[in-house]
Amino acid sequence: MNRYGIFGGLFDPLHLGHLIIAQGVLEEFRLKKIIFVPAYNPPHKHYYSSYRVRCHMVAIGIKGNRNFELSTIEKGMKGKTYTIEVVRRLKREIKGKMYLIIGADQWLEIKTWRSPQQLIRECQLIIVPRPGYRLNKNALLKKRLLVSHTPLIDISSTRLREIVKKGSDIQYLVPQSVYKYIRHKKLYR
Repeated sequence: MNRYGIFGGLFDPLHLGHLIIAQGVLEEFRLKKIIFVPAYNPPHKHYYSSYRVRCHMVAIGIKGNRNFELSTIEKGMKGKTYTIEVVRRLKREIKGKMYLIIGADQWLEIKTWRSPQQLIRECQLIIVPRPGYRLNKNALLKKRLLVSHTPLIDISSTRLREIVKKGSDIQYLVPQSVYKYIRHKKLYR
């Protein structure tokens, strides 16, 4: 059976941390593909770049990696886009086992998500450690969650937007294609 990683987020912007995590999880769990799913209308976020801009950054950032794929599945959803519904739609379109990749920060807030218990039943969760967030490994084992051993990456899209806004450079924190796009479009200024 084919195994697919679902990697959702704002990707505002897509950065090297996202790509390092995606490649690490792909190899560690022997997945066929990582499907990047930019959020269209997320319930927990309120200010972000347009969907078109974020999708473009993902597309150019993952270009050339045959194991990475962009999905615009959320664009066709009405109202707020919840992860449980995204996973269910992807399962109808893609035949295989689904692995949802989330950061330790997201895991610690999972109770605020829509239908978290159903989400855990619908797909296998892979938790990616993040600096500053402690995970209770025993609790994770009881829930049969997987914990990735990818390197701890201390890059956040929020921080990158702040750096650009201050007029500083993020050249070595994002893929070169994304860096050029941000500069050309004067994003985050």
